[in-house]
Amino acid sequence: MYKVFINNVPIYFGNAALFKSNIPSDFLPRLSLNNFNSFITAINELSIKEDKFIDSTDPMAEIHRFFDHFEWIETAGGIVQNSLNLKCLYILRNGFWDIPKGVIETEENPKTAAMREIKEECGIKNLEINGKLSPTYHVYYGYGKHFIKKTHWFTFTTKEKDVQPQLEEGITETRWLSQNELNIVKNNTFSSILDVINNFETVSK
Repeated sequence: MYKVFINNVPIYFGNAALFKSNIPSDFLPRLSLNNFNSFITAINELSIKEDKFIDSTDPMAEIHRFFDHFEWIETAGGIVQNSLNLKCLYILRNGFWDIPKGVIETEENPKTAAMREIKEECGIKNLEINGKLSPTYHVYYGYGKHFIKKTHWFTFTTKEKDVQPQLEEGITETRWLSQNELNIVKNNTFSSILDVINNFETVSK
């Protein structure tokens, strides 16, 4: 099962006997850009406790079909853990807590892109990759276009402590936080980022 976040609301795509599609048929099989705002209104009118679900025997193909009119982009990033104190690195970007990430450039693979972006956004020189987390998907509007973004996530370690925010990218703060200090992040971030944090906490146990 996959989920795509739209305005922090997850839309699930899967093939599960316990779930039935509850997205209004007017928006299927492809979400029209002209109907995007109406779609947001429709899913917000569903019960807050009700998962928004689209049933499909091929969920990933269904995601591509449903968002066929959106521009697909891929980014990569990761959670960096300091091997000396086990704290993890978070950034404050445009007023929200985030995890360093950025667009995968031409001829770049996700791992290389994630490492480059972390070094650029946080000023870290030495990183060691040690794991992979589940990707996230979210939809947003910017630069006059509608996008669906897939982000590849990895885990890294470093012994460096001194980090510097890349101000030109809207990053105003970088901070090392322990697990019991994460409320500051969880209370002011995006649902997709919470998913990454929860995934990291699960694999780190």
